[in-house]
Parts: sequence; C-alpha cells; structure tokens
Amino acid sequence: MQRCLLLVALLLWCGGSVPLAAELSPSEREVLKSAKSGQALQLALATNRNTLPYLPVTITPAPGPQFLFSDKPEYFLSDGVSLEETVQAGTVRLYVYHVPEPAAGGKVIAVVVENPGNTPVQLRFLRRAFPRPGGDYHRIAKEALVGFLSGEAEPRPRSIAPGQRLVLDPNMDAAIATRDQLVHGFYEFEIDGPVRVSVLQRSPDQESVRILDDLPRLPSQPAGSTSASGAGRGRFEQANFDVTLAAGPHFDTASGAMQLVVADGRRDSWIRGRDGIEARDARNVGNYGTVYRIRFKRASSDGRHLALVLAKLEVVNQYCGAVSAAVLLKRGNAPSALVPLPSTGMFIRQPGEVAVIQVFPPLPEGETEEVELVYSPPGAACLPTPFLLLPID
Repeated sequence: MQRCLLLVALLLWCGGSVPLAAELSPSEREVLKSAKSGQALQLALATNRNTLPYLPVTITPAPGPQFLFSDKPEYFLSDGVSLEETVQAGTVRLYVYHVPEPAAGGKVIAVVVENPGNTPVQLRFLRRAFPRPGGDYHRIAKEALVGFLSGEAEPRPRSIAPGQRLVLDPNMDAAIATRDQLVHGFYEFEIDGPVRVSVLQRSPDQESVRILDDLPRLPSQPAGSTSASGAGRGRFEQANFDVTLAAGPHFDTASGAMQLVVADGRRDSWIRGRDGIEARDARNVGNYGTVYRIRFKRASSDGRHLALVLAKLEVVNQYCGAVSAAVLLKRGNAPSALVPLPSTGMFIRQPGEVAVIQVFPPLPEGETEEVELVYSPPGAACLPTPFLLLPID
C-alpha cells in the first residue's frame, strides 16, 4: 500500500493525471481562499484524507540538544521518581507530561536538577513553558507549544554548587494538582557541566530537593498493570529532524492536493533512547517533544492558490479525535510567525474540521517561494496530525 501511494504521488509530481476520490467543493474553495491563519473550518475532503497521495519527503536527523522525555508511567499510582538521567554540558530539552495519583488528594510533580561534580555548574533557560495544570489537556498542550516555540526564557543564569540540588521550575514545584489534572512542562536550557535531572511526584508538605533520596524509583509499567501508561521515558540523542522534498525541486499546485505526514511510526520511525532507571532501551511513541523543520519551495504554474492546513485523525472517541497545536511559519525572507491551531477555541474535533495555517496567493509562472514550518507533535493528540496541501481554483 505504501509503495502504491508513493507511486501515485510521483505520478502527480511529474504531471500525471490520477483521479481522486474526494475534491474540494466550489463553496469550500471560496471559503478557503479568504480564510485567515488559525481559522477552523469544515472540509469534506478531510473526512477521508486517505484519498490523497502522500507528498514524497525525506526525513533526516538534524543537530539538536540532548533530549529527556518523561511520560511513563503517565499516571503516577504512588509517589516516586519517574525519570532520572545524567546529561552533559551543552543544550538540554526536557518534556514532562504526567498526571498525579488518581485516588489521592493534591500532589506535586516537580523536576530536580543536581550537580554531582566538584565545580559549580551554570544553568540558563533558552525556552520554558509551564501552563497551569488542569483537566483541559488540549488547552495545556497548546499553551505549552505556544510558549516553547515563542522562545520564552529566563535571561539570568543560575549557579548550582557542587553537590547542590535545585528545582528546575519553581512554578511547577509550587503547583498542586489533583485527580486527572495534567502537569505539563516543556523546557530547553544550557549547562556548562554535567547534571542529574529527576522528575518526581511528592506530597505537598514535602520538599522536592529533600525527599528525592527517600522516594522509590518507579518502573515504567506499574506492577499489576495490564497496559502501558504513557508514550515513553528516558534520554534520547535525537531530538530534531529536517524534512525536505524527496522528488522534484518544488511543490507545484498543478500536482494536485497532497498530504504531508510525520510522526506516524511508519514512514517516520519513533526515536529510541535509554531508560536510566530500568537500564534498558526506550522509545518515544509519538516523537513528542521533538522538533521538525519542514522546508519546501512552492510554485503555481496553473495560477492557483495553495492552502496549507492541519488535519487530524478521522476517528472521534473519548481519547482520539481532538487536536490542538501550534507552528512557526516562515515565508521567503519574512520573519517567522507563530500560528496557534486553532487561533480561537481549544481544539478541532468535528469530522472534517481542519485548522488553516496559511493560504498562499498564486506566484507568477516560473517563480518559487521558500516555505518553512517548525512543528512539534502536540501532546494530548493521537498522531499523526497530517498537513494537507490543497490547491484552490
């Protein structure tokens, strides 16, 4: 099936004619043509996106930070440490996604950084995002992406003395979460020496830096549990990816509608790392916390507009179907623009609902324009979240 889809995509790329099972209606084309970035709207085409061929792309590892991922067990069943990893001098990205013990009262989920060496270590934030914990998971995931991509930081570095511990984010350490409330932090920071990073759950009357030694190191799958909880945990060397066109110099609207998919576990494999607590290999099922830089040149030899939209899985149930996201969009030499998806409301959920990233006007024949999209798979979303490239008459 994948080979056939690639063949269809290549035929379209080369100007071949392949009929599609679904197309935009005249009214949908008119609505799309005047749509604003971040706007949510309904497209019948999006209810069956598998009628669209896949845009042939190449996904390659790119230089990036050391990456720590803490989402297993996603639901704490008792106080303890869910992640404990040592990172070296350089840039570190940390993605925390946990829910406190379901049956207990208020709990604190926190991150502790310890200097195990003999010389002070300087820590400086590059990006930080910690939305208010709560039960509206899509709001929290969207705010975390907006904060992370916008580059919110703390300019003044902090010094960690030899043997000293400190909480990475005092706001997270002060937040008390209760049953089914999500605690989500997304950070990137620089250090000039090795540190040990721990993610823990504790009672509100305890201190994170003091209780760390007394807390048990938790298994990734709690004893007696019949199913895994969370997408993974551990230390990962790969955190960034470059996505480029695999065929042809550009995407032309004359090629017809296509979909661009990353983080699906098939065409784009899950990243692998190491779980320091259990001393075994680990996976990040969803590539959550990674960053994709998607770049292509667009052309419109047939004089059509191009709509770039974010879609979602067709299924709608209690756990899948809704999507909130955010991307950075750059066109040509213009500055990057942050686009929350959707810009109003918490998520897209209804069958056929999409969020518009940008509608590009036609280019003169023979001209191209560079388009760059920075994307990170959104938490609380069932993946993949495909991008649709839709030419508009």
